Amino acid sequence: MGTLSLVWGLALAPMGWVLLLAATATPRWRELPERPGYPRDLSFSDGLWESCVEVLTQLGPACRAIPADTAHFWPMWVLRAATVGSLLLGVLAYTLAMLGARWWAPQPRPNLVATARLLLMLAGAMYLGAASYMAHRVLQDLASPQTPPADRFRLGTCLYLGWSGSGAEVLAGICLATSFCRKRGFVGGPATAPYEVDY
Repeated sequence: MGTLSLVWGLALAPMGWVLLLAATATPRWRELPERPGYPRDLSFSDGLWESCVEVLTQLGPACRAIPADTAHFWPMWVLRAATVGSLLLGVLAYTLAMLGARWWAPQPRPNLVATARLLLMLAGAMYLGAASYMAHRVLQDLASPQTPPADRFRLGTCLYLGWSGSGAEVLAGICLATSFCRKRGFVGGPATAPYEVDY
């Protein structure tokens, strides 16, 4: 059971990290396919670093950096820091988990795996918070009657990727947590008495 949980954790962690990387790099955190006042074949989308316009009859969107007033707004700095920090923590956690598993050695290192578990769960929680905050902002603007129709963006694809990736990271941390117990190596491993017993 312990080895199976460890394998699941080591498999889920890189899968979640790839999803988070795709969500961070792709400018589709919010989308508006048919924007009022624009031709119907134009699709607009925004990300953390770029704002894109895509002509549906052509290949590839035309992207540019997001406006300076938006880029320097403090929530955008927090979102960028949380997403990039989550990616870096994910790499560190996976490295520690692989070193802790020690497939080449007879005994694993549970302390390294425990540290990796905490870092993976923290990375997932950070990205989950960032994606949820952006979704809250998008839905808030969408529900507000004061928002112009041309600014009523919808939830983008990257938010769903971010939620899936962060869920995979947290689940990987849980799997690593169940693979080792606090006092001994693998769960269900051989237990030795701390003293000799005479019957």
